[in-house]
Amino acid sequence: MKAKFGQRVQKVSVDAGFTCPNVDGTVAIGGCTFCDNRSFSPSRRVPRLTVLDQIQDGIRRLKRRYTCDQFFAYFQPATNTYAPVERLRPLYESALQHPKIVGMAIGTRPDCLPNDVLDLLEEIAGRTYLSVEYGLQTIHNRSLDWMNRGHHYDAFLDAMERGQNRGFEICVHVILGLPGESLDDMLATAREMARLPVDSI
Repeated sequence: MKAKFGQRVQKVSVDAGFTCPNVDGTVAIGGCTFCDNRSFSPSRRVPRLTVLDQIQDGIRRLKRRYTCDQFFAYFQPATNTYAPVERLRPLYESALQHPKIVGMAIGTRPDCLPNDVLDLLEEIAGRTYLSVEYGLQTIHNRSLDWMNRGHHYDAFLDAMERGQNRGFEICVHVILGLPGESLDDMLATAREMARLPVDSI
């Protein structure tokens, strides 16, 4: 990022109030076994602030720890494309209004990227830096089932294919050392990520 922006850029976590399809009963209930959004999102522990207020508060906190003056709005907790475009657009646009925000990162699930949402992300990527973070965790369906993800690896491959050449970077979240996975299993996930046209992991 230093090469791209000329200086350090920090992510500011934003909680836009989303849920997940494996929390609300659409594909499952209970959420992923590894996930507790409150652990990394301060806003989940206090009454929700607006997106801009969260960004301002996050910048203030980050400046205590780092020397930085440019930031990404990081839509992090839950599934941040799990809503109609009519709800997503104003949330994303509000983050870009802050003068210190030079781009966005959006965390999501591969089964929550319909084409109209991808079209919106492509439009935003035409105006600012955008990284879309696909939560995969592993290529092994038995592990995805154990984690209560509510989707299989083929959903990721489909979302990857439809997300290509849209102007945003694709980052993939992977967890190594999952219970029940061998070294060979982990290496298989790593090899598959090396084969695919992902921008970061």
